[in-house]
Amino acid sequence: MSESTYKYDADAIQARKPERPIHPLLLSRTSPREMTGQEVSDDELRVMFEAARWAPSHYNLQPWRFVYAKRNTTHWQPFMDLLWPLNQQWAQTAGALVIVLSNKWWLYKGEKQLIPTHSYDTGAAWISMALEGTARGLVVHGMGGFDYDKAYQLLGVIKDTHNIDAMIAIGKRPAKEDRKQQEAISQRNPIDKFVFEGVFVNNDKI
Repeated sequence: MSESTYKYDADAIQARKPERPIHPLLLSRTSPREMTGQEVSDDELRVMFEAARWAPSHYNLQPWRFVYAKRNTTHWQPFMDLLWPLNQQWAQTAGALVIVLSNKWWLYKGEKQLIPTHSYDTGAAWISMALEGTARGLVVHGMGGFDYDKAYQLLGVIKDTHNIDAMIAIGKRPAKEDRKQQEAISQRNPIDKFVFEGVFVNNDKI
């Protein structure tokens, strides 16, 4: 895919106001909910998993794991049933649902040790997927709104060995003229809210 064929969201780029110039793909990535209900092909999914493949990780351990279900398959409804009802309302028009996991352990010098960055590294793989999908005009929407315990049961995952981190809805985005709703484009906190030199300042008021 050449640079000239990447699809940037002009509305998002115009609405967002970065403090410093950054790549337009980063501003273009949003989490819309409106999708067409069309199927997502194996090739479209695999190209996003290819992007995840090249994410950085601790000791190159690559702890990310992805389990997916495509619409119109036997796996679809069990994955859909994991979602909170509010997410089911819009995610039913996705082309695929993905459960994101991370492997917690590795053998170092013959000893089982916790991978301290297993979820951090898996987050890097997820954003690689999201950016690749965005560049191809797809919706790639991460979610924490689902039943984690049921997800462990569905996949037969043991909590001591793997962590279920999130789910993703992937789908075809309607053309701008066909969209039924105008979704708000989110902004971000200023850099000084979350970056500190030398010392940590707790400005999180809960």
